[in-house]
Amino acid sequence: MPGFSLYSNESSIEEKIALAEYLWKKYGKDLAADSEIDRLLGLYRKEISRSYELMEKFGVVTECTICATQVPGGGCCGAGIEDWYDEFVLLLNLLLERKIPTERLGEKDCLFLGPTGCQLFARHHFCINYLCPRITDLLSPAELTTLRAQSGKELFLCWQLERLLRTQIWPFPGF
Repeated sequence: MPGFSLYSNESSIEEKIALAEYLWKKYGKDLAADSEIDRLLGLYRKEISRSYELMEKFGVVTECTICATQVPGGGCCGAGIEDWYDEFVLLLNLLLERKIPTERLGEKDCLFLGPTGCQLFARHHFCINYLCPRITDLLSPAELTTLRAQSGKELFLCWQLERLLRTQIWPFPGF
């Protein structure tokens, strides 16, 4: 096994991506075959999709894409945000059959930012929860409440999956 340590905030994003890919290659089939993980992944996929649907409907995707791709430094999607991610959120992307980006769009952008926004499906809690003043001013109180409630559902499932992945991986032989 490579010289990885689980969940080190001191690791570079490249090391965290490598660890997530290692965990996926070594344990991905076993994790995907686990009925509880499979059930939660299905629910998580639906809640993430519902979040994106609401963000699209309320104009958030358009506003965030403009800001992220046209504002120098990518607004809240600037370089360094990727460092907040850990191997478990990255592993969730692989379990959800999503590729983890390794090429940066611009030098001052988050590694995961693409031409139309975030390229990850499972995202860090900040990226799900944060709404800048530009967005909160755009939304009606009812839309803001609906979006925040939906974000909460997505975050709760992410937390459940991360907790379960940690308990499933740690007891595996060789870890």
